[in-house]
Amino acid sequence: MEKNSILPIHIGGTIASADSETGFRPKLSFEDLLSNIDRGLAGDRHIAPAQSPFGEFGIDSASMQLPHIQKIAETILNNYDKHDAFMVTHGTDTLAYTASMLAFMLQGVQKPVIVTGAQKTLEDDKSDVIGNLETALLAASTSNCGVWVVFDGKVIKAVRATKINICVDCLDAFASNVMDEIPISNFQLNDYSVNRGQSETFSTKASEAVDIFSLSHTTNPILLKNYLDNSNIRVIIILVYGMSGHRKDLIEVLSKWANDNETIVIAKTQSPYGSTDLSKYELGVKALQMGILSSLDMTMESVYAKACTLLARNGDPREFSRQFYTNFCDELDEASVQKFMKKAAYWLAAS
Repeated sequence: MEKNSILPIHIGGTIASADSETGFRPKLSFEDLLSNIDRGLAGDRHIAPAQSPFGEFGIDSASMQLPHIQKIAETILNNYDKHDAFMVTHGTDTLAYTASMLAFMLQGVQKPVIVTGAQKTLEDDKSDVIGNLETALLAASTSNCGVWVVFDGKVIKAVRATKINICVDCLDAFASNVMDEIPISNFQLNDYSVNRGQSETFSTKASEAVDIFSLSHTTNPILLKNYLDNSNIRVIIILVYGMSGHRKDLIEVLSKWANDNETIVIAKTQSPYGSTDLSKYELGVKALQMGILSSLDMTMESVYAKACTLLARNGDPREFSRQFYTNFCDELDEASVQKFMKKAAYWLAAS
């Protein structure tokens, strides 16, 4: 194995973009970016030639689909024995989704996988391209295994990262939904490894039969039923207001669809923070008793990634539900899961 080697994987997005006649688009290779940074930041690590699975300049992150993420994971796996760290440069729109998906595909990874991007292009005033690249290299130069998002001088577990700001004037685009961001200076000095010593269970399988649907005051149950009946999805993640589930007529449509088709419904609050726990309020309890799953303290991105990867492994609703409440890579607080399961069992027994 090549000693102290970091492999960049250049995906594109704002970090690779420059102005054009049709607006910003990816125009910069990783070498273009690398020529602007302090090469000494990586210490004695060697920065290997970048892999660019979607062309030299990459693609806009809004164009990302599951096969693209699978290709990124495959690039890491195909080069896993040759390097001791990986750095993914990615557009911010779907960065947290890709990072979460990589965390589930690379379960137990014993090397650092760092995902970063930028809010402003290299040619913009006060660009964050170089700062984020240099911070990502510092993070990749540690022994903190796991998949991480690095942005604006801080490090976040991939399954805890969510995009909170799309404004280019705000460089602090990502936050942890449990507010446990790590300053890069601390990350360099301490061991924050995710699942250190765990067996590496790698699989790039992911199902596309998952969708996200936002419920609102005006959601029509007939239109919802038509959508479900005419789709090929096996898991639907419903966005609700808080912990109370939603209107009974909508939950009844979702529950009947799940029961009739052996499919799965997961509730997730629209808030980026807090836990979606259906065991607390009457409406939520009714949803729970109708078979709706609670996403608890997972981010939207990790719920989606977990659903896609679990469904690809086993489509049986009971086994899916069991594994959905299993903590794989710090996406769930285990104490909270146990508390929820105890209360959920009480309500389910009473139904």
